[in-house]
Amino acid sequence: MREGRRHSLGRRLILIYGLVSLLTGALVLGLSNFSLNRLEMSLQEIDMGIAIERVREEVANGGEGRPGRFFVGAPGSQRFPADLRPLAPGFYKLMRGQRLWHVRVLDEDNQRFLLMRDYTDYEHTQTTLVMVGLISLGGLVVLAVLLGLVTTRRLVRPIERLAARMTMRASLPPCSRLATDFPANEIGTVARAFDETYNHLELALQRERLFTADVGHELRTPMMAALSACEVLRDEEPLSAPADAQLQRIEASIQDMRQRLDTYLMLARGEGDCLGFPHASLAQAVDEQWQGSCERAQRLGLAPRLEHLPGATTPPTYPLPLLRTVLGNLLRNALQYAGTGSELLIRVGDTWAEVQDSGPGVPAHQHEAIFLPFTRGTQPSVDNLGLGLSLVKRICLSQGWAISVLSPPGGPTCFRLDCAPALQ
Repeated sequence: MREGRRHSLGRRLILIYGLVSLLTGALVLGLSNFSLNRLEMSLQEIDMGIAIERVREEVANGGEGRPGRFFVGAPGSQRFPADLRPLAPGFYKLMRGQRLWHVRVLDEDNQRFLLMRDYTDYEHTQTTLVMVGLISLGGLVVLAVLLGLVTTRRLVRPIERLAARMTMRASLPPCSRLATDFPANEIGTVARAFDETYNHLELALQRERLFTADVGHELRTPMMAALSACEVLRDEEPLSAPADAQLQRIEASIQDMRQRLDTYLMLARGEGDCLGFPHASLAQAVDEQWQGSCERAQRLGLAPRLEHLPGATTPPTYPLPLLRTVLGNLLRNALQYAGTGSELLIRVGDTWAEVQDSGPGVPAHQHEAIFLPFTRGTQPSVDNLGLGLSLVKRICLSQGWAISVLSPPGGPTCFRLDCAPALQ
């Protein structure tokens, strides 16, 4: 919070006001002072040149000239003060002792003329004017900061207040409105637009959650009835071995449907709590999915192969329904796109599993897109809605797992699931 206030829009605006006024004032003051100094030196050079001519006429008419300030003689002669002899023709500002002098040197007909004027008091006045300019600049900066404060209070504070309310909107009751706390100006318009958009999304999300909950509740009833019917059927009369095997398969399918339904409800709630799910290791889940997919792979003309890599004596366990959904979708995806004659390889370790096929591969620009909903490959089947890999991605995000794809041009395509660390 302190970091946010340090870089708030209001403070930035005040800082900008102060910096702009400071830079502008300093630039104007500096350019003005520089221009005035150059103009002063040019005018002084011209004026002192004219003054030298007047003093020369005065001396020629028998006047005393300017004793101690006007000198005539050959360049470098002893008539000139020792510190002024090296000066070339031109105009100079020199400090002599505690006094500031303007000096004009003029050469004409092998004669050098040097005139001095005491400008100490004038320079003190100029220094005073510069100080007044600096004080005015400081006042301008203070005024700009005050203007920034007023602007912040009138314009930026409502924006910051609206941003804070937007940030806290999720903690407010449903269908709350922010626009009632702001005036009917541009900020109020933004608040009303936010209210309309947020409340619309909130209602849509609520309808989706209610629909998911209703579907989950209503589907459990016929599934429980089907399980009860299986139990009654087994208890009423003895079944043959083939019939009992089919009944077990029906019961297993219903249980699998219940667990899948629980998985979808968990994702719809946006939660990662799997405490009620049975847990199993990755190797156990892979073996289970392998048994269900191996026969289909062989019917499709694929060469399936399973590799268990050695690992820990007691491998970590993960929610079994989630592993079933992830691995089942990866295997179905490989069976669909591998193509006849391709190799299907599954490798599994303690915390990771890979599903690799030697099919045509996935273009590099689609490696991220294939995990988006309703994204299908170039050879989609009728029952492929493009949701399997999207569901895999959402489960991995909810559990902190990682799913990645490696597919160089021409294949093979390898999907890798990393489950570490385990969420128990």
